[in-house]
Amino acid sequence: MINMAGRLALRAYPPSFRERYGGELEALVEDTGAGPSVVADLFVGALKAWLRPVMPDESAERRRRRMQASVATTWVTWCAALYTLPVLHFILSEEPWPTPGLVGGLVDVAQYAMYGAGLVLLVGVLALLADTSRTGSWDAWRPLVVLIPTLPTWVIAPLLLMFASIDPFSYWVGALAVLGPAASLVTVAVTPAVVVTRCQSSAKVLRLLALSGVAVALAVTMTGVACVAVVSGVVMNTGDAAQLVTMPMLAVTVAVSAAALVSSSRGARAALHREDPVELGVDV
Repeated sequence: MINMAGRLALRAYPPSFRERYGGELEALVEDTGAGPSVVADLFVGALKAWLRPVMPDESAERRRRRMQASVATTWVTWCAALYTLPVLHFILSEEPWPTPGLVGGLVDVAQYAMYGAGLVLLVGVLALLADTSRTGSWDAWRPLVVLIPTLPTWVIAPLLLMFASIDPFSYWVGALAVLGPAASLVTVAVTPAVVVTRCQSSAKVLRLLALSGVAVALAVTMTGVACVAVVSGVVMNTGDAAQLVTMPMLAVTVAVSAAALVSSSRGARAALHREDPVELGVDV
């Protein structure tokens, strides 16, 4: 029998993967057991499956899933870059080294680009909602329910931090205040991506989402450039302690920028490919 952790790891795989290999993978886990190492391997495999989705042989369905994967990846990378911006502003305001005007300007440009990309994403969400209202497939939006229990953490976190500041020994309270909003941010990034992969959108909406993802990827890349500039200044003007904090952030930002560019370009290429006469979906 598979325990809760094992079932959660199996559910972490993309719907396309579970549709094709879910039964075999579940039977394998039942035979081997869902120990900690197996669960860890499953989560790693789920991450790889999201980054490199299973593509069927049929070219029309293959392009559909490529666009879905591209849109989902672009959303996650946009969230990651958006979360980086407040940290960059904090570094510029707190670090003792003089901030060059060019670095501050890059961060401002990245911020406006990310806000513009947010408007592009909002248009895509409205198009997806309109398409879902036409088809009636609201079950695909069910993963968003996970957001409900995580949102109150933003209200509870300040109270927990206040208590932790009064009682210096309550480190676990302060950790809980940080981990709660962090879990909420991860949920905001992941659940909409799951919705996109579950929705059976029309070809017109999928093409719109995939092509708009290029603009979002450029905004994410602009944030990556700004992060490189800020971290370079930190490395040149501060000690090792500050570098220990900024270097992981730099690695994550550069990684999401590269992922956004690669995935959005593949999605746009699939959206512009019209040689196959078989449509990706039913357009009205």
